[in-house]
Amino acid sequence: MRSVVLFGSFYALLALPHALAVKSQDFKTCSQSGFCRRGRALAARAQEAQSSWKSPYTVDPSSIVISSDDSTVKAAVKSSLYPEIKFGLELRIHDDGVVRVLLDEVDGLKKRYDEAASWALVSEPKLSKGIRWAAGKKELRAVFGEKNDIEVAVDYDPLRVRLRRGGEDQIVLNGRGLLHMEHFRSQTLKETIEEVASDENAEGQEVLQVENVRAWFEGDSEDAYWEEKFSSWTDSKPKGPESLSLDITFPNHGTVYGIPQHATNLSLPSTTGDSPSYTDPFRLYNADVFEYLASSPMSLYGSIPVMHAHSADTTVGLFNAVGSETWIDISYPTKKSTHTHWISESGIMDVFLLPGPTPEEVFAQYARLTGTTALPAHWSLGYHQCRWNYVSSDDVRTVQRRFDEEDMPVDVFWLDIEYAQDHKYFIWDHKTFPDPVEMTNDVAAAGRKMVVIVDPHLKRTSDYPVYQEASDLDILVKPKSGEGEYEGWCWTGSSSWIDHFNPASWDWWISKFKTTQNDTGFSWTESTEDIHIWNDMNEPSIFNGPEITMPKDSIHHGGWEHRDVHNINGMLFHNNTAQAVRLRSDIPKRPFVLTRSFFAGSQRVGAMWTGDNLGTWDHMAVGVKMVLANGIAGMAFAGSDVGGFFGNPEPEMLVRWYQVGIFSPFFRAHAHIDTKRREPFLLDEPYKSIVRDILRLRYAMLPIWYTAFRENSVTGMPIVRPHYVVFPQDTAGFAIDDQFFVGSSGILVKPVTEKDKTEATVYIAEDQVYYDYFTQYAYRGSSKGKHITVAAELHQVPVFIRGGSIIPTRERPRRSSPLMKLDPFTLRVALSKTGTARGDLYLDDGITYSHQQGEFVWREFVAEQSQKKTTRISSRDLASHNPGKAVDGIALTTFDPKNAFAKEIEEVRVEKIVVLGLNSKPRSVNVEGGAELKWEFVPGVAASDKKEGVSSVLIIKDPKVLITTDWAIVIS
Repeated sequence: MRSVVLFGSFYALLALPHALAVKSQDFKTCSQSGFCRRGRALAARAQEAQSSWKSPYTVDPSSIVISSDDSTVKAAVKSSLYPEIKFGLELRIHDDGVVRVLLDEVDGLKKRYDEAASWALVSEPKLSKGIRWAAGKKELRAVFGEKNDIEVAVDYDPLRVRLRRGGEDQIVLNGRGLLHMEHFRSQTLKETIEEVASDENAEGQEVLQVENVRAWFEGDSEDAYWEEKFSSWTDSKPKGPESLSLDITFPNHGTVYGIPQHATNLSLPSTTGDSPSYTDPFRLYNADVFEYLASSPMSLYGSIPVMHAHSADTTVGLFNAVGSETWIDISYPTKKSTHTHWISESGIMDVFLLPGPTPEEVFAQYARLTGTTALPAHWSLGYHQCRWNYVSSDDVRTVQRRFDEEDMPVDVFWLDIEYAQDHKYFIWDHKTFPDPVEMTNDVAAAGRKMVVIVDPHLKRTSDYPVYQEASDLDILVKPKSGEGEYEGWCWTGSSSWIDHFNPASWDWWISKFKTTQNDTGFSWTESTEDIHIWNDMNEPSIFNGPEITMPKDSIHHGGWEHRDVHNINGMLFHNNTAQAVRLRSDIPKRPFVLTRSFFAGSQRVGAMWTGDNLGTWDHMAVGVKMVLANGIAGMAFAGSDVGGFFGNPEPEMLVRWYQVGIFSPFFRAHAHIDTKRREPFLLDEPYKSIVRDILRLRYAMLPIWYTAFRENSVTGMPIVRPHYVVFPQDTAGFAIDDQFFVGSSGILVKPVTEKDKTEATVYIAEDQVYYDYFTQYAYRGSSKGKHITVAAELHQVPVFIRGGSIIPTRERPRRSSPLMKLDPFTLRVALSKTGTARGDLYLDDGITYSHQQGEFVWREFVAEQSQKKTTRISSRDLASHNPGKAVDGIALTTFDPKNAFAKEIEEVRVEKIVVLGLNSKPRSVNVEGGAELKWEFVPGVAASDKKEGVSSVLIIKDPKVLITTDWAIVIS
């Protein structure tokens, strides 16, 4: 064990993050980052040179080697700047049309980091076997795709890679000549040049001018090559310059999305060009940004280097597999084209080009690379109640009792860092939490769970067994010397960090979460399987570190510097924690582990939230945009803290924020330790009753959300879908990010995120009827797009059902979601203009992985005009017809509709069917082949009408049809 030193400034350091508001000076701008400065200067020189600019990188045609199965091609690349330096280019074409482009230095002085993709990818992609490469005098090309309409071309001089469809460029790499891979070099080269130049101050000596023949491209100075200072910190840069600059152009796409996490618009604003929206590039560098701005390109807690480029004709995407700090400039030279410039501090070039051509196909292509959101535990879609901090076991019990007294549903209570003695995670403070297991069991008695925080920093003290074991095993991150343990400061004071890149840490970390005693060390015996985990501060956040994080020259397993893996770091901690929770029981159960830091692939592990937001209207609004952007990049299980982490929101704001929260995939209220208590049961009337109704609406809609999660887990389609995903050809909707659809359900939501609003404007893109969810008022859209104005008083949230949808809900109020397992369903049938509708419902036990063995129910509901003036509503099993598409990662060959889970809920029925938009009052309503049913009809506007107004409503009372069986109801 290493010695532990405690400093007198301990408490001052602990207070630092929450004593200060956002301070931009704590974080670098591009001008303060050496490699970003160099990359932007390179772009400026190219812009000034205009047509005379030419990339120095070329392909040697004689070096081209095509694999025996034609799936891969390799070639040597040279730079005219450094003819002696060798680079290797490789292109791989996957069986779904994705093109992977790699460039690395060959036989360099050192090795560039090349493992980012291996952490992000769910498996090694399958390569296509049907490619035919043709090597010409000027270019290398291959044509592929089902219609042979996709082409990848590699120009030799200069090097340029183009992905084309139908003869038009879709994505171009190095089209503007900004590619620059800074090769490894010896510092003595710089020193030699300096020695050759005479001292200008020496009398009588001639000043020798040394011409820099590379200045036209690299500039005339070695800007921060070997050392870099920021504030009081110095980055030693032992490997010297190794950045990668790459321009990626979308010549026929004028809108781009993605690259979360940033607090900004869904449609990404410009950072360069004429009148840019921001003056700094978008930054990807996971950071603990305290009270972040509501509109900024600053980096936040997570980084996913994924971008979609969209037009009315096609959608394409790219995944840039790089784990180091990256800056991205965006400009729009025309309304129909986009220029981007990616500047990364280290790593190889490893870019995946996603050919689309639709949003659905881009999502599927990315999902096949990095996986989809793991199907979560059903209870985790309920309401989560959190604050920093519930102060004792009795406090938790009191909060639970108050929720029950006020008939407010809740599924999860959370504990922040104060539960742990001296912030030694896993170790309960028995002065305030004397009975953690009994407390958890009391919560679980109502079907609820606990979530407890476990941060990555370990208190450096010998009486903390988790730290002591990690130190003895030598699995902690090392300082720049590569010896000993890196020491920084966080909530625990003097701290060290587990190196989760070290395989020796994995099983050890998993063992800490066992609820029974380990033979080999500490395990969390004061825990139960009803406790799940919150991973915070895993960027990592280090109070006395540069930019409040780990120094870049710290050393990880394999000798890699922290600069190489920074953005990946938090994902590994999250992943290993989730594995620990999953494997702590004999029968693996789905873990819930929330993370603040994330990377490409984190969606396979669990949920994220948007971090330490403020209780302001601006932060409420941008939270919606951030959740949508995370969904675009695959991180679909996302949400922002209801009420804002900081501040004391007024009742109106809090009500509106709950309305936002119930339509977020992850739904949690959270608050800072210095805020007033704001649990919903503390609100005065009418606010308390409004929030109660809001919570009940979330629980009624849980079948919709769980079904959307199943679809996402199989297809990668976002759970909350922005307008362009649903209507990709509607140019008027490309920038819409304040309304969205919930999965494929047909639910359209427009949250109110402004003060004192009593109306809302909603955009309808199509010539279709949309029904107000609450009043059944039928609105009409237009094929050219149409804005409608709807009532939005404080108790109202604009929610609509798209004509042609069938919505399954459970309407009986319960204290928690597990208590709803055997509750009956209500079906809302919202007829389209043509009198049809469709919807689906997915159910399983919501806890285990038995669904992967075929234990689930997946039903389709259809309303159709079986004959003139007759509507037939039916239910059929979907899994039997689509066994291979039912469950993520499991290609079921057969399906038994009478599986064990189906038998558990075989008595669950449909208790009510509501049909909206019938043309006229029925003559009869009956189960096909059965007796007449009880029903009521209220006349109103028909779906096929052209006018607006309250729709006709048919209510079929308790048809006694079962949710697990086939049936049909005929409305004549």
